[in-house]
Formats: sequence, C-alpha cells, structure tokens
Amino acid sequence: MPLDYYDDDEDKGSAGKGARKDFDCPECSANNPLDDALKDGHEVMCNYCGCSFLVKATDDGRFKFREI
Repeated sequence: MPLDYYDDDEDKGSAGKGARKDFDCPECSANNPLDDALKDGHEVMCNYCGCSFLVKATDDGRFKFREI
C-alpha cells in the first residue's frame, strides 16, 4: 500500500507569483525542478530515483505526495 507524504515547505498555499516550481522527493530527498507549478492532481516523477507521485493539495495549502 502506498504511503502518503507531506511537503513541509514554507510556501504553503501559494498560487500566484510564488507558486512552487520544484519539489523534494519523499523517497530520496532530492530536489526536483519543474517546468510548471505544482497543482492538485498532477503526476510528478523524481529525476533521481525514478519514483512517481500523485500530487494532492490539502485544505491548509500544503501538497501531499502519494506514490503511484
């Protein structure tokens, strides 16, 4: 069963000019730059370990990553 991970970034809830364009992999902790900002429902892949995650936005503006 996949585990749920939470991103503990200080930019929680940012949707405008400060939108997140990177994420830290919950598996290997590598920072991964993105072309587009993180959004609810997107699938992202770690460029270092190859794990794929489904992005979910929480009510408090943080992003939750579920391994797929």
